[in-house]
Amino acid sequence: MLTLHKRLLELAYEKEQLLIRNDMAAFSALVKEEAKLVRQISQKETERLQGTVVLDDEEKEELRTVVFELKRQNELNAQLLEQSLRYITWHLDMLMPEADDFTYGQQAFETRSFSRDV
Repeated sequence: MLTLHKRLLELAYEKEQLLIRNDMAAFSALVKEEAKLVRQISQKETERLQGTVVLDDEEKEELRTVVFELKRQNELNAQLLEQSLRYITWHLDMLMPEADDFTYGQQAFETRSFSRDV
């Protein structure tokens, strides 16, 4: 169980670097690997709750430390993702101004008369 959490923490560090480099293809692949690990951890946690997996005090303490660091890293990654989304939104707003800014907007359409009389 501890090994799986340590690997999950490694992936969280890798995600940070991929977010910084904006490597979304590698990020997507990493998220898939992360999902597999989370399923494995969930299975181990079920086994632990059923009593088939037992952790000693040293493992519990190390697991607490890893989980705390994992939480901190995930929060950082969430902030990086949020910044990326704000940056993308800003770019889209710059590229696609509001309809009122266009020369031939709704106002021009409404003032023009269309006649089908021939």
